[in-house]
Order: sequence, then C-alpha cells, then structure tokens
Amino acid sequence: MNLAFDSRPHCVWRPVVAAALVAATLAAGCGKGVTRPIVVPPLSRVVIAAGGDTTVVADTLLVGGTLQFLATAFDTGGSPVPGAPLHWSSTEPAIFGVTSSGRVTGLGEGQALLVVEISGVSDSMSLLVLPGSAGWFAQVSNSTRQLNGVFFVPDGRHGWAVGDGGEILATTDAGENWARQVSNTLFNLNAVWFTDADSGWAVGNAGMAVHTQDGGFTWTPLPTGASENLMDVFFAYPDTGWAVGSSGAILRSFDWGATWIKQNPTSFILHSVSFAGTRRGWAVGDNGTILGTTDRGLNWTIELPVTSLSLRGVWRRDEFVAFAAGQQGVVPRTRNVAGLPVWELQNTGASNQLEGMFAPRDTTVFAVGFNGSGLVLRSGDAGVTWSPQSVPLPTMLRDVYFVDELRGWAVGDNGRIVHTGSGGRP
Repeated sequence: MNLAFDSRPHCVWRPVVAAALVAATLAAGCGKGVTRPIVVPPLSRVVIAAGGDTTVVADTLLVGGTLQFLATAFDTGGSPVPGAPLHWSSTEPAIFGVTSSGRVTGLGEGQALLVVEISGVSDSMSLLVLPGSAGWFAQVSNSTRQLNGVFFVPDGRHGWAVGDGGEILATTDAGENWARQVSNTLFNLNAVWFTDADSGWAVGNAGMAVHTQDGGFTWTPLPTGASENLMDVFFAYPDTGWAVGSSGAILRSFDWGATWIKQNPTSFILHSVSFAGTRRGWAVGDNGTILGTTDRGLNWTIELPVTSLSLRGVWRRDEFVAFAAGQQGVVPRTRNVAGLPVWELQNTGASNQLEGMFAPRDTTVFAVGFNGSGLVLRSGDAGVTWSPQSVPLPTMLRDVYFVDELRGWAVGDNGRIVHTGSGGRP
C-alpha cells in the first residue's frame, strides 16, 4: 500500500547490534555433509529492495499488514555477495516487527526505520504504519468531560487533549490508549501546545496556564498575570509563544512561558491564534474580528472585517496562506494581493457551526464543528470548496489537529475523540 505522507524524519536513530556470522554446522562421520561457514569479504554497502525496487526509501502499511523486503550486500569491487547473513531490525518494535528474512508486520500506528546491517555496513528506510480502519473512527478517551483542545507531536504517537474541569488526557500510541494526567487545576482548559514530546503548555479560564517539562507526568501552574479566560495557545519555538482570550486579551512570552506580557487591542473575545514563524501571526474572534502582527505580537493591527460572525479557529501556514472558520459555516481565507495577505470570505453553509480548523498543506484544510451531529469538513482546493466527511459522533467537535495529510484527531463534547489515518477518506 503506497499513500502520500509527510516523510520528514520523526524517528531517532538507534544503534543496531551487528549479527554474528553464520557458524559451520558439523555433520557426523568422516567429514561428509559438513556445511562450510559463509566467508564474508570486505563490504562496501548493503541495499534494501522492495519488489525489485532498489531505490525505495519509504513505504506504508496497515496495522496487521505485512510487507516483504530483500537486501543485497556488495563487496568492495561492487559485486553482490550471495547468501550474506543479514540482520534486520526496527528502530521502534512497537510500530512494526521484522523477521530474519526481512518480512515486516505492522503492529501499531506510527513511523519508524527499517534497518538492515552486516559487517559494519547498513541501509535503512522509513516505514509509516497506518490504522487498519479507514475514515474517521472513535477512540476510547475514558472521559465524559467536554474536550476543547488537542495536540500531537510530529511522530503521531504522543498527543494530549484538554478540557473542562482541568482535564488532561495523554497518549503514547496514537490514541489507541488515553490516560488522565494530573493538571493541578480545576479551571476549564481550552487549548494545549507542545514544542516536543516533553515540553508543553495548556491554557484555560481565569488566566490559567499550566506547563510540563516531562511529557505531562507533572504539570505546574504558571502565573500569567491575566484574569481573562484564555481560549488558545500557540508556540512558534520553545521560548516564543502567545495566548488569546476574552476581552481581546493577547499574551506573549519570549522566555518559555516563565513571564507573560498582556495587551488588549480589541474588546471582543479572541478564540484562536496562529503564527507562521515567530513574526507573522493572526488572531480571530467574535464579531468577525481579525488581528494581524508582523513583529512577534508587539503590535497588532485590526484587519478590515469580511464577516460579522464569530470566528472560532485560525491556521496560518505562511505569509500569504491562512484559513479561519466560524459560525454559520464561514471560512475566510487569505490571498496574495500585490504582495499583501488579504482576507476574503468563503462559506460552507449556514447550518454548519464551525469551532476549529487545521491546514496540513496549503491546499488541504479541515474544519470541525456541529451540524446536528459531529461535523468534519475537508477542502482540497485551499478553502474554495468543502465536502463533509462521515463522523461516528452525535456531539459537537471543538478542535482538530493533523501531523500530516493522513493522520488527524478531533475532540469534542462528552469526552469524544475521533481519529483518521486516511485523511478522513473512507
């Protein structure tokens, strides 16, 4: 199975122990039937092949699926060494296993390296294991509280969801299992962001912010100096982040969240904030409010409104590409007009109440919300047209996050979590 996916390396190399050479098998009687040991000459390289393709660097398979790989060792003269004793391994055995013959079996969702090694030379390739179910499917959260925010680090295995009553849920296996973490707050938490698998922040009502440096095993309250309800948080780098909330509050921190500086450039509630790099950001909120900054949030400019409806989510990919979503199905987007990003209004239908959005690519965008039941909309043409996707939920979805075009999670009311490994396609 070959699907498009984000091939950026999300795995950490681990040394592979070299296999011993095959020993001779002794046979009984007069030296007859003796199997001689394979003599391995000095090698120049070893190459993995899949179905005869010796240029393969990445592949995909499903959980429970299998793939057969071969490898050839070459001597220093460039000739193949037949029967060379190869050692196969996986850098993440929980994601896939591999036999001594190079047969791989998908065990859990995620991305890891397949490695073959012999006599100090090795080759590797990336394997992405996807869930066996297509479309959107429910995951067991072990929570009944309203979940307001979700975030995953690029490996697609470590993720967090936050919600009412200080709820924080975490997973280390792509959501197959979720466990509650102690947040040390009872305030509703509305958004969460991690800069790596260890360092993260969650924000919520009454200016609450909590921080972890160990993947959520311990969460520590952070003083923000704000009393407003904080609705969203975004970090461009581990030391540079922003939060937005009620009464038009915008908080910025340039010291890993240790201190925050607040301003209120508008009186309307701000629901979402997103940056492309550390300088250019958008914040959106009630009454169609859109604020922009080009100087790390030191100053914010109120954009010309394209709607009076509440905007609940925004995602900025670069200087000119951004998307927003809100009430009655509005989905504004930006265009490059004479070298400036200009907002224009698009709409998915007035019956759609949209709460969150994410754009894994410039042309691929997802929005979530409610239309009589849980709603996921997808656009494949940069937000011009939108199509609904089937979601097995009767309740509101409030946030969505993707690590690539295929793997995404959405969270909502009553502890609901849904996941896709196929970009939502059935």
